[in-house]
Amino acid sequence: MKRLSLIFPALCVGLATTLFGCGAMNNVEKHKNVESPKQQTFVYKKENGKSLALDLFLPTASNNPSLLAVWVHGGAWMRGSKDETLTKNGNLVTSLLAEGVAVAAVNYRLSGEAIYPAAPNDINDAVNFLMEKKSDLHLESDRVIMMGRSAGGHLAALLTTSNNDKVSFLSQAPKYSVVGMVDFFGPTDLVSLRGNSGKVDHDAPDAAEALFLGESPLENTALAREASPTSYIDSETPPFIIFHGLADGVVPASQSELLSNKLDQFNVPNQLFLVEGKRHGDPVFDTDEYVTKVVDFVKNIKRKSE
Repeated sequence: MKRLSLIFPALCVGLATTLFGCGAMNNVEKHKNVESPKQQTFVYKKENGKSLALDLFLPTASNNPSLLAVWVHGGAWMRGSKDETLTKNGNLVTSLLAEGVAVAAVNYRLSGEAIYPAAPNDINDAVNFLMEKKSDLHLESDRVIMMGRSAGGHLAALLTTSNNDKVSFLSQAPKYSVVGMVDFFGPTDLVSLRGNSGKVDHDAPDAAEALFLGESPLENTALAREASPTSYIDSETPPFIIFHGLADGVVPASQSELLSNKLDQFNVPNQLFLVEGKRHGDPVFDTDEYVTKVVDFVKNIKRKSE
């Protein structure tokens, strides 16, 4: 059922051309002159004396309980913070708020602080924390959309695909149901993330994924497979929308192609946008051209669940 159609500057791939509309261009509201969204900050847990926090952005104009989008920052699992969310993806956040969707940006332990599975456990604990307070925070029951960029895309996708499984790497069961995933250029299969991608030697003993796992995927394939979102895809996996630059020298675009292909194998609706000439973390992905596609994706999910 795979259909490939070359569209420059974007290439759209996947089953969702009929379900979501490839390249649907409903207008996103312009928010350039709107004040920065107001946020609440919560410490969701403490680990070894360190407070782990999240920022929650709530829509101001909605009287109905809000669907929650959980944003996971990137940084090769070793750097980055929730504090960069509005700087790097402010258009996306503001556009989602305008659609009545709440956004939570989560801090998690980085690889220099704790190796896998610390990071996915932290994010899972953060979402569970919000679910426990959903009534007070005016959030919808237990449905969430996961989102992330780069390493954050990997972590968000890992929690998405494993959401309907009993997995050994999580210390607490999820108290939420993932209904969609937005992936910006994230690694998806740590076993196949091999060789030199242009800027990174993924086979090096100090490669980011080796530091994240605590050992190289070359030495512990089973661990790398356990930490890969593609390992848990099945017919119950929720829809995906995926963005990747074809000039990405950090995470090769083949990682997103592999993800889309695996989703297709199980007939999971997905859209893949491969963008000619764009590199890892390119600011173009937070422009209206791509934010519109995310908003349309989210609106379709909301519509199907109403």
